[in-house]
Amino acid sequence: MRTKKIAINFIAEVIPLVIIAFLGIFKLKFFVEFLGDETLGLYQLFSQIMIYVALVDGGISSALLYSLYKPNTAKNDKKMSEILTAGKRCFSIIGASVFFLAFIVSLFIPYFIKDNSFSNTFVSISFLLFSISNVVSYFFVPYQTLFEVKEKKYVTTLSLQIGQIVQNALEILLLFLGVSFLYILVMHGVIKLISNLVIYILAKRNYPNIDFNSHEKDYKFTRQLKDLIVHKINGLVGSNIDILIITNMFGLKLVAIYSTYNYILNMIKDVLNKLSSSIVAILGNKLVEDEKESYNLFREMRSFLFYLATILCTSLLFAINPFINIWYEGKIKSNNLLALAFVLVLFTFVVKICTNVFINAKGLFKETKYCAITDTIVNLTLSILLAHKFGISGVVFATAFSVFIAEYILKTRVLFKEVFKKSSIIYHVENIKFFIILFLDMLLAYFITSRFTISNILVWFVFYTLFTIINAIFLLIIYSLLKETKFIERLKDLKGAKHAKN
Repeated sequence: MRTKKIAINFIAEVIPLVIIAFLGIFKLKFFVEFLGDETLGLYQLFSQIMIYVALVDGGISSALLYSLYKPNTAKNDKKMSEILTAGKRCFSIIGASVFFLAFIVSLFIPYFIKDNSFSNTFVSISFLLFSISNVVSYFFVPYQTLFEVKEKKYVTTLSLQIGQIVQNALEILLLFLGVSFLYILVMHGVIKLISNLVIYILAKRNYPNIDFNSHEKDYKFTRQLKDLIVHKINGLVGSNIDILIITNMFGLKLVAIYSTYNYILNMIKDVLNKLSSSIVAILGNKLVEDEKESYNLFREMRSFLFYLATILCTSLLFAINPFINIWYEGKIKSNNLLALAFVLVLFTFVVKICTNVFINAKGLFKETKYCAITDTIVNLTLSILLAHKFGISGVVFATAFSVFIAEYILKTRVLFKEVFKKSSIIYHVENIKFFIILFLDMLLAYFITSRFTISNILVWFVFYTLFTIINAIFLLIIYSLLKETKFIERLKDLKGAKHAKN
């Protein structure tokens, strides 16, 4: 049953995400064409800085979700109302605080950009307008969290994603009409407000027994903030330090190149995030009830994610540069070293999902603080050192290496010690075969793809689609020989459940 819920959450969220991804590819192309690569760089810079401003959150959303697992399992609506009312008040304060900080930051942003070609007033006003669409969401977090703990996160995601589809479509239209960048940012804020109002109405309608204005408030979930804030800072550094360093050291033009690669990477990561987020609440409720089968489930997920990472990384390594060369018609310069760096980032991102899902579901925020601190220190240090030697590629390599050390090695050690009561050494030894398969698969792919020259986007799409499918079948055979395809049985069980229901 839970496998079915994971599938429903995942599929319902991914379909709109694919539409958003394709619209986004066109949007980036038109953004560069009509507003220039420096405006695109400015837009991407705003995204990263705003995330740092959002540090005020401190990870409260994660603590709020975790605190709701037990009362939700016990069907205690009164306790859930007390927690969500407290959460509503916290996020109202956070929303106001974030906007105030955004205003302060807007005064200094123009002086952070190397060789800034925009007026200081334009940069400041643009950032404030951009911040509004981000601040709006804070006032609706408790309503989103309620759907998530009820294992219906797809409801909130669909509302936000439909809004994003409309936003991207309108943005492309406005770009063609020559509308100012400032008006485009205003449109973003309006769409985000409407999307969140839909979530508010649905929450009130579907859960009338939950009172978001309870007289009694339970703030116990805020006790975890001292641990969560460390993870919050690390997440911000890991995801966003690259573009800040590049902006300050190399300027907005190289930010545009980085953003092009990063957008493609983020399309894939967003889909994978939907998979992990679909699992977290379900697994969290399961671990509250029963932990006996968790280790077997972990091993199944591990095998599946290494299989998925090998497919995605091999295809991306050889497909990304031809796509950029064809799609952007030389306006964005491709870079082989940068492509490899982003592929390594994707690989570490995929293989760490399994560990992070269990860590978050179990609420091991205190136990993994040192992992987050290690990640931040290694990332910052290596980013600055490698940037001087390898340029923007060095910054991305630093991110991949720090995540591998902190997330894959150190955090897995905590998980095995606290949850599985085993040594993680055997886990890493077992995984050696997966790394060998990845290396050999990439080597084989190089010999195959290097023999073809691709000159248009249709040929590119057909070629790499067929290549990915054939490679996936080939890898599935290899994994079957190694008896690492237990995850296939999960899919068969899901299919059988559907037939039984019909």
